[in-house]
Amino acid sequence: MGDKQTFLKQFDSIPAVFPVQGTARAHIHNGLDFPTTRDEYWKYTRVNAILDKDYIDNSWMPSSINEYSIPAMDSIDIVFVNGGFNKELSSNASESGLVFGSVLNQDGENKNLILEHLGKYADSEKHAFSAFNTSYFKDGAFIRIKKGCEIKRPLRILNLSGGVNQANNLRNLFLIEENAQVQIIAHNIGAELQGGFVNVVTEVSVGDGSNLEYYLIENDGDESSLINTTHVHQAGTSTAKVVTLTQSGRLVRNNLNFDINGQGCESNMYGIYFTSGKQHLDNHTYADHRSPNCESNELYKGVMTERSTGVFNGKIMVRQEAQKTNAFQSNQNILLSDNASINTKPELEIYADDVKCSHGCTIGQLDDEALFYLRSRGLNKLEASKLLIQAFAGDVLEEISIPALQEYVAEFIHKKFEDLDA
Repeated sequence: MGDKQTFLKQFDSIPAVFPVQGTARAHIHNGLDFPTTRDEYWKYTRVNAILDKDYIDNSWMPSSINEYSIPAMDSIDIVFVNGGFNKELSSNASESGLVFGSVLNQDGENKNLILEHLGKYADSEKHAFSAFNTSYFKDGAFIRIKKGCEIKRPLRILNLSGGVNQANNLRNLFLIEENAQVQIIAHNIGAELQGGFVNVVTEVSVGDGSNLEYYLIENDGDESSLINTTHVHQAGTSTAKVVTLTQSGRLVRNNLNFDINGQGCESNMYGIYFTSGKQHLDNHTYADHRSPNCESNELYKGVMTERSTGVFNGKIMVRQEAQKTNAFQSNQNILLSDNASINTKPELEIYADDVKCSHGCTIGQLDDEALFYLRSRGLNKLEASKLLIQAFAGDVLEEISIPALQEYVAEFIHKKFEDLDA
């Protein structure tokens, strides 16, 4: 691994605007090291390719976002280009009870809320990439849904990256107040990104009785790296759902952490990923049950081809006070090549005695009998294989409650395996 200080020096020109940034810089410069394969939770994922590179701050700028839209979806968009907020490309719309804008551009009460919550959930003392993001983010999305408000239109954070060896840190903060409802889409696109690195940290506070749907669409390009970290803190009787779709990326690491901290919470985590070439995808989830009478559900599904590799590590923690917890976790994978591989490790750590918890994983290939049946009904091998893959992904797709987004994901799956040699 390259020298840490040499890597960090490339970003020293980015000013520290918030107090938490100065604190994080002290951690990352003084003793906190980036992970290696000697760290248990990074044992299958090497980050040398990220740290051993010289990055350039490109001046790339799209003229419009039309080609990055999700067809037929009426969303309110906030756009970031190479880590910076772009007002001209963002939607000029407002709804009652909604604050949707740049972290850096808030003032008054909203700025005070940012100062209170920024860095409260993401750990910059122990996790180097979170500390790196906190130290050097240029901007990010601030979303506040005020008490009792329901936002009818989806909110989309469009994070565009372009240029050669561009590195972007984006920092998002969502505050969903009591009895509020919202759908948020974080849409990462490496529009013209070559060999870049995108590092996103999102902190989410979900208030008592609120309902959050959060969709992560990751498409940063086949030669770029993404580390995406999300922390969700739930208060009592709230419901939060996170659905992650990974479309591309040379190296992708997703960290999804749920702090289930109030009675009656429901937490749902769904993921779907399709890898090819020499892609490496690593999904890590952590559901921390701290209060009684809560439920968490987790389902991740993957299809891997060629020489790609996958990692899944999902941990459910049930603390002693979290009695009557229901927690379920499943990771299912299909390997379409002898050279593709998956390392999967579901974990349970339970200190309460009145719980219902289960976990499991499966690794296999397309069902030969089902393929034979479909081919006997007139489908060729490619058509039959694609149909089985779409059926395999179906129960995750059903969790996408925005019709236009569901159609967008289904169309991606169809095109992904257009030339499948099953």
